[in-house]
Amino acid sequence: MRSVRAGRHGGLKLTASIAALIATQVGMPAFAQAQTVDSGAAQAQEPAEIVVTGSRIAQPGVNSPIPVTSVTVADLTRSGGVAIGDAMNTLPSLRPTYSQASSTQFIGTSGLNLLDLRGLGTARTLVLVNGRRHITALEGEFQVDVNTIPTDLLERVDVVTGGSSAVYGSDAMAGVVNFVLKRNFEGVRLNAQAGISDKADRGTYRLSGTVGKNFSEGRGNIAVALEYNRADLVTYADRPELTGAVDGRTQLQLVEDPTIDNNRPDRTVLNRVHSYGYDNGGNFIAYNGTSTRSCAIANACVANGFPRIFGFRPDGSLNEYNYGTDFRPAGSGNNQGGDGAVLNDRGTLVPQLDRYVANVIAHYDVSDAFRPFFEAKFVRVESFNQGTPTFAQGGGQGLVNGDPAALTYGTSVGIPIRLDNPYLQPAAAATIASLLPAGSQFFRLNRENNDIGTRDEFDRRDTYRFVGGVEGTFNTTWKYDFSVNYGEFHSTSRFYNNRVEENFYNAVDATRNAAGQIVCRINQTTVTDPNCVPINLLGDGSVSQAARNYVNTTSTRIGKATELDINANLIGDSGKWFELPGGPVRFAIGGEYRRETARYQYDALVKSGATFLNAIPDFNPTSFEVKEAYGELQLPVLRNLPFAQELTVNGAVRVADYKGATGTVWAWNAGGIYAPVRDIKFRVNYSKSVRAPTLGDLYSSPSQNFASVDDPCDVNFINKGRSTRAANCAAAGVPAGFVNDRTRAGTLEILSGGNANLTAETSRSWTYGVVVQPSFVPGLSFTADYYDIKISNVISPVEAQTIVDACYDAPNLSNQFCALINPRQSNGYFAAPALLQSSVNFAALRAKGIDLDLSYTRKVFTNDRITIRGLANYVQNRTDYPYLDTPDRPERVRGELNDPIWRANVSVDYTHGPLTLGYQVRYIGRQSITDWETQHDTNGVPALDPNYADVVYYPHVFYHAIRGTLDVNRQFTLYGGVDNIADKRPPYGLLGTGDGGIFDNIGRFMYIGATVKF
Repeated sequence: MRSVRAGRHGGLKLTASIAALIATQVGMPAFAQAQTVDSGAAQAQEPAEIVVTGSRIAQPGVNSPIPVTSVTVADLTRSGGVAIGDAMNTLPSLRPTYSQASSTQFIGTSGLNLLDLRGLGTARTLVLVNGRRHITALEGEFQVDVNTIPTDLLERVDVVTGGSSAVYGSDAMAGVVNFVLKRNFEGVRLNAQAGISDKADRGTYRLSGTVGKNFSEGRGNIAVALEYNRADLVTYADRPELTGAVDGRTQLQLVEDPTIDNNRPDRTVLNRVHSYGYDNGGNFIAYNGTSTRSCAIANACVANGFPRIFGFRPDGSLNEYNYGTDFRPAGSGNNQGGDGAVLNDRGTLVPQLDRYVANVIAHYDVSDAFRPFFEAKFVRVESFNQGTPTFAQGGGQGLVNGDPAALTYGTSVGIPIRLDNPYLQPAAAATIASLLPAGSQFFRLNRENNDIGTRDEFDRRDTYRFVGGVEGTFNTTWKYDFSVNYGEFHSTSRFYNNRVEENFYNAVDATRNAAGQIVCRINQTTVTDPNCVPINLLGDGSVSQAARNYVNTTSTRIGKATELDINANLIGDSGKWFELPGGPVRFAIGGEYRRETARYQYDALVKSGATFLNAIPDFNPTSFEVKEAYGELQLPVLRNLPFAQELTVNGAVRVADYKGATGTVWAWNAGGIYAPVRDIKFRVNYSKSVRAPTLGDLYSSPSQNFASVDDPCDVNFINKGRSTRAANCAAAGVPAGFVNDRTRAGTLEILSGGNANLTAETSRSWTYGVVVQPSFVPGLSFTADYYDIKISNVISPVEAQTIVDACYDAPNLSNQFCALINPRQSNGYFAAPALLQSSVNFAALRAKGIDLDLSYTRKVFTNDRITIRGLANYVQNRTDYPYLDTPDRPERVRGELNDPIWRANVSVDYTHGPLTLGYQVRYIGRQSITDWETQHDTNGVPALDPNYADVVYYPHVFYHAIRGTLDVNRQFTLYGGVDNIADKRPPYGLLGTGDGGIFDNIGRFMYIGATVKF
């Protein structure tokens, strides 16, 4: 299928325990050093009192009823990468939905790092900075690009599992990721790092400097941090051994006709795969004008009954294809070892990233009761990626006058070439004419337009954020804070080599004028467009620069978003009046006002639909506003008693009043901690949370889009669904034995838009677990936490594939999904646009699993220390319920690509004096090669297609890494390491992009760096 759009640790003053821990950790990826804040080691490291993410109440030590995993900035920056988001995505609890490698799958998202906790969606993971909201990186959505977080002022990251809307507000459905900045940085810290892969590409560079100063006898502090990061572009052509850019791609190839039940696997993994339907120099397929699989006339067929194919060589000559192993009889348009486009010779594995950060943080303690503070930053993130070129395939060919397959034009339809085109050599014209019906005047050129230019994309995102406020302590233990948080986001995108359709087809239609010159036909007798330059598409590399300039344009998009967030919080306890047996009752109350705006627009050509890029209207909705109030209570029931070392219960509630259809909603949670003895602690929490629809959910204008769809009424799929499918397809007017060669070969035009009537999503979540810190094994800590999250009224666009499947798999055509599909054409093909894809509150999501965390630190000999750390996640249930008319019908996600059942990270570090050596391994469990239901009996339903392929899973994979750190003296540290030592590649033709982003596509990577502190 083709798509129109191929589409950081600063600080010199550390507690002794923290410094000791950091000295023992060499940490390659972030996962290796993630610390569960309930561990004994963490209790020893933390200051006497902190605010635990997941609660507004400050607590002595770390004592959260909600599972919280804390990751230090040293962990996140101890690898060769320069994107913190990629390091975060190695944590087993986070799905790599938007890593750098997978960020290029949509228009305008190149370079983004968004976090997706539990795989429940980036929109359902609330990202905070110092417990406060942060301006978005996508206009109309409320999602934070982790690249905007300042690295050198970062102290730690807290990852909270379970709904936390009662404490932090909307969007905390799966949990919260809170980036905590340093409060008092004093001194100077400089860092430089560089890395490169063993293929001599993906160079990375990091330069940073942080300067901090205490003043007024320590009452005030100001710190300034500057950073620059760079990561180089890696394209498909840079890695032909992975992508098949030269010899042909590796993929799961259809080799058996799926309509024949012969109990043989329909697909197998093959290499050197080429596509008949495209050619870098263009090709002619002798088909009948309706289906590219049916011959035009008798002598237009090869022995297997499929059309002959001829390719244009660079000199313009026409040669019949080497067919290799022809898979057309199986229903595919591919071959192995023959001619045709490899399709992977253009495109991006990982985009170029440039990141500029300037951050200031300051506070001044006028008194304990009045401490003003201030944060300000500017971040510019620039990303560039190479896209795929424009392409063309299929469409009616042959006659013109009176022929139903008249000469027509389309964005990705085969390019019409008249037989009198002066670039068409006489011998080639004669061959083509002999394979078409008599009197034919044109043929369709199928082509991968590399020589016209790849559709590259440059994105610049500027983020401004200012936080000003005051906090203080009064009444001995009571605290307050008030802050005003304002952010602006500005984006500029440029889309290179975007084809102007009218110019392109004017240039394609070449002829000779009276003087014998080759001109555009529109200028043959009267010059109607003096800029028109005829274009020669018959052979790769024949396109002139003048023609490229005429048919291409650079399109632009500009956008802006703002956020105003005002917070007030009061935290106290009952110590002056009364106490429970476990201590004083503690509380927090507060309020919040938030206003968000967003807009974006493309240039006039794009908006008009005149280019190859989708027609996209302006987005300029009304503002988003919400007023909220909350309260939180903690009751220490018992403490320091036999079989009741601790018993604490807590609860929180929040009410929010949203502008628009959402109205007033409530969220709440309740939980508790019970420790019968010092060595073991149990915790439980129940949450009811909400997520309000975003501006994009509500107001995005219906715009042109494209989707890859398997037509359920196609003969290949009509027997692959429910028992009602065939009858419904017949009732819709689809002829028996219908072959939808258009959806097989290309994408389907649809409309996508918002829904102003959306209401809030709701969720309920349970988390309960155990923390074991045995006193008889000093340094050992183990935690196991179970989570169960269910989200209802899910706001989501119904996927095009879901719409068509659910329509024809329903009892009859009278259902809400069929209502979204425009009536089919009389010949069975979809209309254009085929359907409306809109967001509705219709679905449910379920995630259940167990997080395991083991840490062990032990001193050996006199000056040596060994540290072992392990994190794992077992997914018990990950299910979507995407069917509006059958809401109880599940669709399993657990075990599918990017959602393995097991993920684990383990590190072993050894410190001897100033030298630390470390080894880390990251494990990713096996994953199904297609939808789970296809090859597995699921929920009582037999496998839908047990012979889908001769393999069932992408195999499990281990990534190994090593690192060394040498403290030359108190001021100077050298470090270096190697990531992915075994140079593991993505399996079975995956490229480590898009849905395969869970796999590393860079391979073995080496880096070295130095840090200076004074």
